[in-house]
Amino acid sequence: MKLVIVESPNKVGKIKGFLGPDYRVAASFGHIRDLPATGALAVKFEGGRILPDYRPLERSARRIKELNELAEKADEVLLATDPDREGEAIAWHVSRLLGERKYARVVFHAITKSEVQKAMAEPRALDARLVDAQQARRVLDRVVGWVVSPTLRKVSKDARSAGRVQSVAVRLVAEREKEIAKHKTVDYFVLSARLEKPGAPPPFTAKLVAWKDHPLGQRLRDPALAEKTLEWMKTVPWTVLSCERRDSARNAPPPFTTATVQQAASVKLSLNPDATMKHLQALFEDGKITYHRTDSTALAPEAVDAARALIKKQFPPEYLPASPIVHATKSANAQEAHEAIRPTHPETGPDAGGGGDAGKLYRLIWQRFVACQMAPAKDQITTIDAACAPGAWKTEKGGQVPMGVFQAKGKVVLFDGWRKLTGEDATEETKKKGKKGEDEGDEDDSAELPMLEVGDALSLLGAEALKRSTKPPPRYTQASLIKKLEAEGVGRPSTYAATMKTILDRGYVTEEKRKLRATDLGLCVVDFLVRHYAGNFIDLDYTARLEEDLDRIARGEADWEKVVTDASFAVIKLARGAGLWYDPLVPRPPKPPQK
Repeated sequence: MKLVIVESPNKVGKIKGFLGPDYRVAASFGHIRDLPATGALAVKFEGGRILPDYRPLERSARRIKELNELAEKADEVLLATDPDREGEAIAWHVSRLLGERKYARVVFHAITKSEVQKAMAEPRALDARLVDAQQARRVLDRVVGWVVSPTLRKVSKDARSAGRVQSVAVRLVAEREKEIAKHKTVDYFVLSARLEKPGAPPPFTAKLVAWKDHPLGQRLRDPALAEKTLEWMKTVPWTVLSCERRDSARNAPPPFTTATVQQAASVKLSLNPDATMKHLQALFEDGKITYHRTDSTALAPEAVDAARALIKKQFPPEYLPASPIVHATKSANAQEAHEAIRPTHPETGPDAGGGGDAGKLYRLIWQRFVACQMAPAKDQITTIDAACAPGAWKTEKGGQVPMGVFQAKGKVVLFDGWRKLTGEDATEETKKKGKKGEDEGDEDDSAELPMLEVGDALSLLGAEALKRSTKPPPRYTQASLIKKLEAEGVGRPSTYAATMKTILDRGYVTEEKRKLRATDLGLCVVDFLVRHYAGNFIDLDYTARLEEDLDRIARGEADWEKVVTDASFAVIKLARGAGLWYDPLVPRPPKPPQK
């Protein structure tokens, strides 16, 4: 008999149904061994070695006993935990607790009969590189949390924790809050002209983009001057300075990764990352989607074939490209061999995920997967630059330029391509346009513009000064903050949901109408950390470089103990400077005698 150990009990029944009577399936219920949650640091640094004091979790005592009893009866133990670094580490911890036995590691990225049976036929040894990468992350997070958090008591008794990724996330929100606070609103006017070539409609609207060859000249702050300029514009000639027309092709966005699916779920479904991850976990365990903790956009060849077959069946021929589309992935950890998030059985359609938010999330995943293999969308872009009072202003070198340049942009959809299925990219947060004059982006750039010749005379049909106000940078949403963290290389996509939850639960950040706002406590904590830990974990560049080191460990290109020792001692040195009374490298000082 072979014992198959998975993480979640929700997988047991489904996987057991895929295997014969020679297999027994049991669950570890996630982690069964970890650094203790209370007490000392539980990490020793001795002679260049790192000795984490891992302990069986109290809640797992019964589970460990049951797994031991099952392992005693098994000829072989197959460790089938999740296919990522965390899963590799859990498998390693299980093997340490169950003692000397015959072990093999099996990995499947989807809970389907074919994937599970294929994994059982291709066992491998535990990958020490992935285990080391997870240990490095765990120990680093432990050191930063346990060394730095006590120093926050200098800020407030409510400042309960600091973290290697969470503190960077709070800093981003806090710095945005400071930018908003410093912003001073300035009213200004944008000049708009309604123009037409006589006898060659349609008319078009152009807005001032340059005045006297000065790029910021279009922002007139004096309302009287704006009105005076409008009157003057009616008395001068107008001509076409340039007219360009080009075709633009836009490829479909790649299939979802963990980070992008969280962004899309936030934008399209108003789901927070924590809820999104729970729905993804359920969809994965139910065999509906591939593994959902991934930063890869790669697809298996059979998945690409399935998407193309659906496109061929459901859309006209022009929507199917001549050859498959390959989406580049930025992940350098090829040995982890992850796919993007995709439906396991796309032929069942977009409604196979069931009802509720989980079903809506599945539909997003299905649509994105199919669309990523559809033909590019094609638009025709026309740009007209109109010269106001051509040659009216002389340059220092004797040349002449128009007094003002007004620009109109128009777009015509030539072919919707992948947008026929999904619309625009679901991860992009678009501005909601308010009443006329409220937003600089309220002009219509989707209108069809005429094709004109340079030098064509234009008639001014009307002009107006549109009042605008400068706006501060927008506050982050959970989606845009995740996008920023990923772009900066901070943290892992699988941890972003927990990071968002932590900074909200700690009271460092609040969420109002989906916008994140740094609290007074969050601002104070960030100021303290920047003051005492500059150049370390609180800095984007440093944290991103550390993430690269963790990836190098996973590839076998760096020694995890050296990376972690160097990073840990750097944090400890700064903590000493911040007045930390407890140095984790030496015993706690004895308590003073009681009087």
